[in-house]
Amino acid sequence: MAATSLEGSYDGLAPFTYPATSKPLQTYHRVFGDLKSTITPLVCIHGGPGFCHNYLLNHSILTKTDSIPIIFYDQIGSGLSTRLPETASTPELWTEEIFFEQLRQLLCYLGIEKRYDILGSSWGGMLGSAFASTRPEGLRKLILANAPASKEASILNRKKYRKLLPKEMQEVLDRNEAAGTWDAKEVGVVMQEFMRRHACNVVPWPEDMMASIRLSNEDRTVVHAMSAPPSIYGLKDRQI
Repeated sequence: MAATSLEGSYDGLAPFTYPATSKPLQTYHRVFGDLKSTITPLVCIHGGPGFCHNYLLNHSILTKTDSIPIIFYDQIGSGLSTRLPETASTPELWTEEIFFEQLRQLLCYLGIEKRYDILGSSWGGMLGSAFASTRPEGLRKLILANAPASKEASILNRKKYRKLLPKEMQEVLDRNEAAGTWDAKEVGVVMQEFMRRHACNVVPWPEDMMASIRLSNEDRTVVHAMSAPPSIYGLKDRQI
């Protein structure tokens, strides 16, 4: 499936300041539609942690059908936003607050902090829910898309789904779990099948999805910093 057309959109880098980091940061974002219109803009928060926005781009159809301005952005450390590989040894940086502050500053930069909606996908839904709980002034609606109620619930579900894999695939996971070799090629093959069954069952995977995967694989700092030990449930702790 071809990538979503970017016609009628524009992108940019918004400055992001966070005291716990030692360098200036930037938030990559793409905007469809007119942010100065009277229609409330929709901010899309992608999954992960450590994924990026591309797989959500098909939501831009709402700009064409309903004139809704839509903003996509990459969370800090991911995609085309500033990456922070030097923080691999400081996982304490990677808490909800850095993502909250990034979103706050992006809303202000775009001038929509007084009125906006949020669509949160998967981990982005968990992040969006937590952000909404801070009672931000301008948030009008929160939309959750395939978002777990909690990390614990997500882990339990993936344990269940793991048991539905073919026996030989479960054995691959068991063997590498015991050895701590989660970067083994055979684990990657099993994870691809797991993703095909439970993350995206469109065949072949859409180019937008592939773009997110390619970019997320370029820097795994956020994934590793925010992951629980794989032994908790036998699949890497990634919400997607």
